[in-house]
Amino acid sequence: MAELHGADPNASAGDYDSPDEYSGQGDDRIVRALSLAYTVATEDPSGMKSVELREAKRGETVTLEQIGLLALKKGESSHAFYTDDEREAIEEGRDPDASSGSAGASGGTISELGEYELAEHIKNENLTVQQTVDLAGGDKDLAHRLLQAENIATDGEPRKGVETGLTAIIEAG
Repeated sequence: MAELHGADPNASAGDYDSPDEYSGQGDDRIVRALSLAYTVATEDPSGMKSVELREAKRGETVTLEQIGLLALKKGESSHAFYTDDEREAIEEGRDPDASSGSAGASGGTISELGEYELAEHIKNENLTVQQTVDLAGGDKDLAHRLLQAENIATDGEPRKGVETGLTAIIEAG
């Protein structure tokens, strides 16, 4: 059971097989989500065992030993890690989101769309919070347009995670 949580030097994926899009990465992953929460099993000098919550930020490389099997499964199912193809792009110095920069309704790339076209894309594609933030790809101007588009797409009730993620990109740029 200890291998379910991180910090177990004997952690192994056991019978678990990663989905195809992650299968070429071995026992480490690069965090794609803004943050990844995971648990770590600890034991104090008196022998008292506990589980602590930890967090990895976007761009950090985490190992199975560090995060445990629970976080690995959850992260892969929620696309919190870069896939094999995206990781290859990162390692080659390319933008990992360039390949996922799908075209909008007008036929242009995401970076070419205006606020209303982006809002339509967000609604039509049922984008999650993370997918919406990922569209910005670190581009301050696109993040600003996406923030306006989120406001349009949600009738003035933008999702908190989208606001937080896009604002972080805008302020960092």
